[in-house]
Amino acid sequence: MIDPQQLQDAKQALGRKLRELRKAHGLVQKEVAQLVYSTRSTVANVEAGRQMVDRVFWQQCDTVLKADNGLLDAYDAYRRLQGQYQKERSETALRARWGAAADGALEPRTSSDLQSVHPRSNPAEPVGGDLASMIASTLGETDRDSRADHTIPAPGGHHFPGASVEVEVYPATDDGRIVAMIPRTDTDRRWRRPLQRRIVAGRVTTSTGDGLFGLDSRQASQRLVDIDDEVRLLIPRAYQLDTITAAVLWAVANLDQSLLLDDARLDASRTAAAEYSGLVRSAVSGDIGQDLEIVSRMWLGSAFCADHISRQWDGLTEVPTFWTREQTGEEASTWLLFGHKLRYLEATATRFATGSQRATRMFCVPRSAVEASTQSQRVLLLLAVALMESFGIDVAITNESEYSVLPGLVLTSQRAIVATWIRADGVWHVDVTCQRSALAEYRDAAGYVRAHSVVAADTAGSRLRALADYLGLDWPRLRGRCAELGACGLAGIAEPRSRLLSLDGVDRACRFVGALP
Repeated sequence: MIDPQQLQDAKQALGRKLRELRKAHGLVQKEVAQLVYSTRSTVANVEAGRQMVDRVFWQQCDTVLKADNGLLDAYDAYRRLQGQYQKERSETALRARWGAAADGALEPRTSSDLQSVHPRSNPAEPVGGDLASMIASTLGETDRDSRADHTIPAPGGHHFPGASVEVEVYPATDDGRIVAMIPRTDTDRRWRRPLQRRIVAGRVTTSTGDGLFGLDSRQASQRLVDIDDEVRLLIPRAYQLDTITAAVLWAVANLDQSLLLDDARLDASRTAAAEYSGLVRSAVSGDIGQDLEIVSRMWLGSAFCADHISRQWDGLTEVPTFWTREQTGEEASTWLLFGHKLRYLEATATRFATGSQRATRMFCVPRSAVEASTQSQRVLLLLAVALMESFGIDVAITNESEYSVLPGLVLTSQRAIVATWIRADGVWHVDVTCQRSALAEYRDAAGYVRAHSVVAADTAGSRLRALADYLGLDWPRLRGRCAELGACGLAGIAEPRSRLLSLDGVDRACRFVGALP
């Protein structure tokens, strides 16, 4: 097991190496900062082991200090150590919170591991995902003819802290409609203003197996109808608990919880972050957002980076290439659910996707990241790509892991706007560079990905189908379910509580996929 002191020792060793090389060349911190397009305080903090910046900084230092990649290699070794530490910490926290129920969520899964919402369901039917699997395992032991009430863990991940969802299950009939029969004693105000996220579900049992259809309890409380001695609840068939609904519910539950817990602190951190908005380059690690949950730090970094890009793109005279760092559905869900991300995509489309040349957004999604992802995460990643395609932005994806170290970028032939917040050492790192060596590296990477994209095709539909194949997803079924959910919207089953979240992005992505020929 890696402990925090090992990480700190590695960070300080890297800082000492930088200081020794700087002094050997007779330079002061301000001079190095100017040569690598940074600030004196950043160089001072890095040398003291108080701050870690991204790979571009170390690459530039290697060039300026003629270190023959010594600094870059040491930085890469630190990042590998940090990645292993974060993985171990996430797994330990998940087991501590959910016990044995979390063990399955820590293992890589394949489509054969995730068969259905209920063990008796059709084995050929595609699956649920983390949350759906846990619902299945919990409810599989309960009586199908009576009410069941359970608290189901929505497991955490590398960024998500883990949450839980209360699920109330009632017998339901399927006469072309899904109708759940609810005892009158269960229809009280606890559905209307619950502190805990709750799903009210109807279970339909047929000769081929069980189906589970759910509504957010606040939505359910508005749809109840009195009939004789019972209260009945009509549940749209689109809200079957399967791969897509479980994936969105899982992401919303995890994001919601952190953002609500941090609401006041996050507002204060946003105010503090505004002081950096006038700077062309900044890297923030511990001075802002240090008391926030990981999800809230992600939101803060994402919002700052989007604003930074928007402030800088007035000087762009050509359609740029965007490079993004999301590799998993957990990371990509922020595009679908953070309200400011959708506004940023809309602004991007308005500015760059209206001419004859289309903007391109590039991802690095190595095979190892796919194999370590559950189906829920794979679905979220595909929907995030679909959202971008829906705005006329062409997506290219490389499976070469070497490109995962590149920062978030907006790249043209003359300059690069750097904006990194995913898998960064701090809350964000932003910059604008015209350095020839950096631009050459970025252009080479973009050219390679464009020429060797694993989803290369002429149309959005073909690219998304190729992505589904790469992720091991059933494209025809996924497209059909997206059409159903796009028509209904996902608020009925995964209504956010935080003002910072929105389902508009995931609804748009579902409509786009569902409308593809």
